[in-house]
Amino acid sequence: MSLPYSTFSEHLDLLAARQPDAAALFDQDRRISVAELRAQSRALAAGLARIGVRPGHRVAVWLPNCTAWLESFLACAHLGALVLAVNTRFRALEVADILGRGGADWLVYWPGFKGIDFQGILDGVAPAALARLQGAVALTGPGEAPIPFLHGKPVHRYADLLACADPAPAAQGNAGVLCFTTSGTTSKPKFVLHDQQTLLHHGAAVARAFGYDGNSCVLASAPFCGAFGFATLAGALAGGVPLVCAPVFDAAQSADAIARHAVTHTYANNEALVGMMQAAPPAHFASARLFGFASFTPALDNMLDLARQAGVPLTGLYGSSELIALVAGQPRDPAEGDVSARHQPGGTLIYPEARVRARDPETGQVLPHGQSGEIEILSPSLMLGYLDNPEATQGAVTADGYFKTGDLGYTLTPRQFVFQTRMGDSLRLSGFLVNPVEIEQVVETLPGVRACQVVGATSKGKIVPYAFVLLHEGAQADPAGWTRACKAAMAGFKAPAGFTVLDAFPSVESANSVKIQKHRLREMADAMLSDSSSPPSP
Repeated sequence: MSLPYSTFSEHLDLLAARQPDAAALFDQDRRISVAELRAQSRALAAGLARIGVRPGHRVAVWLPNCTAWLESFLACAHLGALVLAVNTRFRALEVADILGRGGADWLVYWPGFKGIDFQGILDGVAPAALARLQGAVALTGPGEAPIPFLHGKPVHRYADLLACADPAPAAQGNAGVLCFTTSGTTSKPKFVLHDQQTLLHHGAAVARAFGYDGNSCVLASAPFCGAFGFATLAGALAGGVPLVCAPVFDAAQSADAIARHAVTHTYANNEALVGMMQAAPPAHFASARLFGFASFTPALDNMLDLARQAGVPLTGLYGSSELIALVAGQPRDPAEGDVSARHQPGGTLIYPEARVRARDPETGQVLPHGQSGEIEILSPSLMLGYLDNPEATQGAVTADGYFKTGDLGYTLTPRQFVFQTRMGDSLRLSGFLVNPVEIEQVVETLPGVRACQVVGATSKGKIVPYAFVLLHEGAQADPAGWTRACKAAMAGFKAPAGFTVLDAFPSVESANSVKIQKHRLREMADAMLSDSSSPPSP
């Protein structure tokens, strides 16, 4: 599929010529037309150029989902600047890492957002991380002045730049325009670089694959700074359909927005979808045509029941920062694949020319359909690479161009697959590759257990499963009883070698969800099994 444009500025020009008065964005019910979005993003580009933003500069955008996020991105794209997307949940060390390792020349932020002490966080950033920074832009309220300097660098008011009367410079051509950061659950985040043409092509593919038309309206349930939120934004913008957003996700408010704006599509983690369906009666979801989900919290098994009651059509999704989210969705039409997998994560790749395969991590052999291995995907949405990290880029892609996802799953066809878990979380037990979720689901049926995470630990030179559990209030631990029940329910090598009760699982926040840090659980399990003072393994 070829597009008549390769930059966001060209696309916005065509969209404004075709449907200038159509809604582009609903920001907390403020309606922004396509013509307004084009005019404001060009005015901001002129203002940014006036303070010194140049092609190739790196602009850290530390904003929630709002009009200013989209205007800032489009202005930077027009100027040929690179946006470093920063999660609003990040704090001093994380922000310092992105500004420092990302080499930020400029920072756009909202000092008063959500009661977060942005200024205090920035004051905690080591000066060395800001060495390259030339200045900042602060989104402030009417009559509210930002501090004049940040670590000695000038701070400009967003509204002043938006009011710039200069003409916007000529638009730059296609180049790297956006960096997502990986979740960094086991190491420092990597900066995933995408260019304008790839993002626009992906947005058009999303709009086509998920059936956007003149009556579509999309709810942004995930932050724009992450791959899921940005893919949602790109699909709406490419398809010329309105996007509904709010700076903070609230399940009840989102459900109200679905009813008010007749939202047809949204894509979210399953926890968010459950929250929305629990917060409102089925009538709120009468407009729903397709809600996609990614399973970040597998224990929420009531999602399908809630969706049936609300009449919400659901489908499983797949995406990554490197391939962009929504690169696959489980099919609703048998012509597109095996519809029996509809409610499992993964899907049919949205590009007709894309391909997927699973490879045995030990032998290196490509596996037949149905056998679990590392998922590898060939897709036009592949990143340009990891910013400033050619070695990591080279290691992420096979010689024939497939991205090594690091995910465990199996293929159903050359374009459809099922995602099971991260490869680092999968277990090789007694020679078999095991998805820990199947063990966790058994443990979560045991008396007193509210939630479970299973990791592989080393005991007497071999890998064994080890379970960490959260208990229902007032429940008592029963490791011996749990072990007997597990051995009766599944193969003996899958029964956990031990159980540890926690108050909470260690976790890290990403743009899309709160992710459990399995590597920390593995370290704890190894320590438990190697500690001679611990009870012997059952």
